[in-house]
Amino acid sequence: MIKKNDEIELNIEKLTYRGLALGRCFSGDTPNGFVVFVKNALSKDKVKVKITKVNKHYAYGEIIEIISPSPRRQKPFCPLFNACGACSFQHAEYDFLVKEKNNMLKEAFLQLDYEVEFLEPIKSPADRQYRHKVQYRISETKNSKRLLAGYFREKTHDIVNIKFCPIQPRIADEAVEFLRENWKLGGYVEKTHKGLLKSFIIRFSSDLKSALVTLVLNSSRDNWEKIRQDVEDFAKSMKERFSEIKGVAVNFNPDKTNCILTDDYGYLDGENSIVETLLSEDGTKRSYKISHDSFFQVNPKCAARIFDEVKRNVKEGSTVLDAYGGVGAIGIWLSDKAHKICLVEENRSATDDAKYNFKLNGCKNYEVFLGDAKERFREFLKEKRKFTHVIIDPPRKGSDNEALEALAKLTDSIIYVSCNPQTLVRDIKYLQTLGFRAKTTRAADMFPYSYHIESVTVIERG
Repeated sequence: MIKKNDEIELNIEKLTYRGLALGRCFSGDTPNGFVVFVKNALSKDKVKVKITKVNKHYAYGEIIEIISPSPRRQKPFCPLFNACGACSFQHAEYDFLVKEKNNMLKEAFLQLDYEVEFLEPIKSPADRQYRHKVQYRISETKNSKRLLAGYFREKTHDIVNIKFCPIQPRIADEAVEFLRENWKLGGYVEKTHKGLLKSFIIRFSSDLKSALVTLVLNSSRDNWEKIRQDVEDFAKSMKERFSEIKGVAVNFNPDKTNCILTDDYGYLDGENSIVETLLSEDGTKRSYKISHDSFFQVNPKCAARIFDEVKRNVKEGSTVLDAYGGVGAIGIWLSDKAHKICLVEENRSATDDAKYNFKLNGCKNYEVFLGDAKERFREFLKEKRKFTHVIIDPPRKGSDNEALEALAKLTDSIIYVSCNPQTLVRDIKYLQTLGFRAKTTRAADMFPYSYHIESVTVIERG
């Protein structure tokens, strides 16, 4: 049995969800090998590792030496690769990594007692500068009070001060550097719960011609008037420096919490929304108004390919329930094929944007409902409404059984857009008890070089 601090050699078999690689130690009484998870290793690497933690069924190790590198290993292109941790797999060639992610999805589906057809994965149209929304945590140094902006170092709340990030547009780096040099009101220090600026958020349209900035403040609205003028002056100076920034807002978040945003916004200068325009495979343009507090995919060009995949599985002339519809991104994409779209969303700003977006795109036969999704599903059941397809795109935690039970009574076809293979398969297994089976699935690489996997799965009754 291996122990902490042991040094062993491993042949790495595969990459795993959550950003680690897997090898097996065959010493001792484990005929199938004792599983060891290793950071920064790659399939077909031979490595020497030091064991850092041992559990009953598996261990963790860190690389001491790469004895024989994988032929698909590459040099990470970000200088902060080891410090930041956001891109777990930059040491892997891109095409190889897409295949490995698809294998991770397939492995999750092995929990089902039947086979599902796996379609060719969707690659991201770009693997650099693809991230069009940046959410940096903010702090400051203890003595010099120098502003720090970046992501948390892995498994800590220490901020990695990022001045260059190759997966986001260069103008984002410039905007953050402007913040570091010109923000004079202090950065948030988590240990003392003092300092004003907690987070800096900037979203760009895919053409980089327009952007929105949100300043997350460690302040309640009651204290706003004391600091308003200084914050407004900064917002105006930032807009003067960057013509792309169309509007600046503040978000009041005075609580000790890991949540970046609250529901309490104030608008400072300029517009409170931008318009994103995407192209479908057939060249059709779709435009979306996106407000400060509305959700939209961070990799918009890859999102368009995911929407295309959803559309391929929608019948001509069908009725579609867009169950967690946001600003109408998917529903509007389907509007020239479906007969009617019904969108349900609990965020008021998003539903306001959705109504605007349906009109903006010339859609005629649609309904938008604000409120709790499960309550609206129950209303549909009382009204004895049925839908040809239900589209669900839930958060990482997936859906819940109560919602799935309602949806199963509303349709015979569910198209599930997922960002988490584990919760996707869990929900498919529950839908199986309600008479549904997954038919096809297709992985999509929305976040190149990270471990995250998006997918589109068609689930049908019987």
